[in-house]
Amino acid sequence: MNMRKAIIRPFKSGTINFKRNMYLLLLQYLILATWGKVSGDHYHRHHTLESDREALMEFKKTISADPNSTLANWNEMVDVCNFTGVVCNRTDHRVQKLVLAETKLVGLFSPFLFNLTRLQVIRLNGNNLHGSLPDCFSSFTELFVLLLAQNNLMGNIPPSLFSNCTSLTNIDLSHNLLTGTIPADIGNCPHLWTLNLYNNQFTGEIPSSLTNLSAMCNLDLEYNHLSGELPGQLMAQLPGLTFLHLSNNKMISHDRNTNLDPFFTLLANCTRLKELELGGMDLGGTLPSSIGRLSSTVKNVLLHENQIFGSIPPAVGNLWNLSLLNLTSNILNGTISPEIGRLKNLEQLVLSYNYFTGEIPAALGQLRQLGLLDLSSNQFSGLIPQNLGNLVQLKELYLNNNYLSGEIPPSLWQCKDLDKLDLSYNKLTGKIPTKISAMSEMGIYLNLSHNHLQGPLPIELSTLAKIQEIDLSSNNLSGPIFTQISSCIAVMMMNFSKNSLDGQLPDSLDNLKNLQAFDVSNNSLFGAIPTSLSKLQNLTFLNLSYNHFTGKLPSGGFFDTAKNLSFLVGGNTPVIENMGDSTANLLSGTIGYIAPEYGFGSGTSIKGDVYSFGVLVLEMVTRKRPTDDMFTGGLSLHKWVKSHYQGRMEKIINSNMVRAIRNQSPEVKRMWEVAIGELIELGILCSQYSPSTRPTMLDVADDLDRLKRYLGGETTATFASSLGMSSSTVGDD
Repeated sequence: MNMRKAIIRPFKSGTINFKRNMYLLLLQYLILATWGKVSGDHYHRHHTLESDREALMEFKKTISADPNSTLANWNEMVDVCNFTGVVCNRTDHRVQKLVLAETKLVGLFSPFLFNLTRLQVIRLNGNNLHGSLPDCFSSFTELFVLLLAQNNLMGNIPPSLFSNCTSLTNIDLSHNLLTGTIPADIGNCPHLWTLNLYNNQFTGEIPSSLTNLSAMCNLDLEYNHLSGELPGQLMAQLPGLTFLHLSNNKMISHDRNTNLDPFFTLLANCTRLKELELGGMDLGGTLPSSIGRLSSTVKNVLLHENQIFGSIPPAVGNLWNLSLLNLTSNILNGTISPEIGRLKNLEQLVLSYNYFTGEIPAALGQLRQLGLLDLSSNQFSGLIPQNLGNLVQLKELYLNNNYLSGEIPPSLWQCKDLDKLDLSYNKLTGKIPTKISAMSEMGIYLNLSHNHLQGPLPIELSTLAKIQEIDLSSNNLSGPIFTQISSCIAVMMMNFSKNSLDGQLPDSLDNLKNLQAFDVSNNSLFGAIPTSLSKLQNLTFLNLSYNHFTGKLPSGGFFDTAKNLSFLVGGNTPVIENMGDSTANLLSGTIGYIAPEYGFGSGTSIKGDVYSFGVLVLEMVTRKRPTDDMFTGGLSLHKWVKSHYQGRMEKIINSNMVRAIRNQSPEVKRMWEVAIGELIELGILCSQYSPSTRPTMLDVADDLDRLKRYLGGETTATFASSLGMSSSTVGDD
């Protein structure tokens, strides 16, 4: 599935991006400075500054929106060379540069620009220009920088771009909707040193004429539909290649996608290589020892979301300058070689969603530069190494979903810069160490859920004043929830469910002003539900069920809309009056979950329940809540999903689900893709604006039953009879 570039690089730090960008900008500056001197003496007598003005004014006419008034001074009263974004040549006073990047212009990419025959630099990236690229580039004989990224351009790249603009050094057409193949004429641009075509829809193979581009430094073709074998032979003839990004295409390894060795062997000729990205392509084969022969300059290697199997070869330890190694979501197995401890400059190590076994190697404790260590979703066992406490620069540690046992080592709390710690879904025992107080600067989340931890909640938790999420659910914790928990003033989610906590809920909970979700269900808490909970203005989810609370529900605030909730009172014995037969309020009364007709005075109904159920289904598939910040200005979870689900489902499915599907066989993968599609359609149908267009709960139950039978292997199960998706069943809400 084609996830967007911003999603597939969650592990690339801002520092790494900054260094790369500065490197490229410096190269561009040097080239521009030199090239400008060489090309400045040419003069086209049949064009004048007046014709340049006419071309620019025609371009302005095609702009339908200019929210920043960038073109306000483009008029007859102002000298062309003083137009915003226009730079003229000092010698002949012709327009030389057009720089209107990130100005939010909306309109057509105008062919009138091609009358600016002396243009050397076009920077129109970061706008909302649409249309195709005209086949008029023959007039741009002096053009050497073309930046049109982050627009809505469509169609093919005209061959004239490369066949006539032979002076080009920098091309960026990324983040558009361009299609077709990459023209073979690209080989006519010997000075081209950076080519960014990522996030488009290009097909076919990388043209062999790329071997003519001996100056090539940066090649980024990620997120397209390019096919063929990995171009090792081609890349071997680009000795200056520094950045090679091919992730999320449809390429294969050699020998019918079984052999990665030829590619890595040939790539060793790129002696300046710094970044290699080959993720998200289902590349097959083992990780060969030849990876250790890559240039010592290599800093980033991303091979995530492939079908690479076997173990990590000890030769990886030769890449002593490596800063980032991402092998997540493959089928790697075996133990991790101690040779990995040789990567002294490693800052990010991501090995999640594989099948590694054995103990976590103590050699990892030697990687003192590590800021991110992700070993989650493997089959590691044994104890958490004590020397992980040596990783004092660690900011994110994920050891969840393994088979780790023993106690949480106290040394771990020496990692005082940790922002995210996830040890959930293991077999950890013992108490939560009181030394957790050393983590007072932890700012994101702490997840110790689904272990066998016991003992009381340590009062030292109250020192985590900056923590946003705490999940200690599904353990054997006991004792009361102490009053000082209200010192966690930044917390937004707190989950203590499925433990053996007792006592009363503290009245001080109203100090948690940012609290949005609070779950203490399945404990042994008793007494009255504190009225202070009604003062929490941001609270959208509250689960107090299966405890021993008594008395009436508080009124006001959160409980204006949260009466009679089974998730609030299930398993308790409070005095509840007027219990209705609708479960609409089960969803905590949040706008976005509640059916829209309730806002117009309609009584609760089963159709309202269907709506709420539909929203829940969409939330489950997308991992986005209807109250997320992105849903503003009339955009709802329903509308967002509906606009993408046909042909672009990969944009809305949560990334964990995508990774899980990738690891399955083709048959299972297809089955899950069908099931997810059905769930999305079900969620859309149930959450339609008009109650009359929603299915009944009987229809929903019938469809879910068929889906269950389908996943169970019953090939006769179909989905068309009750909830078939069509234009007649889905309104235009």
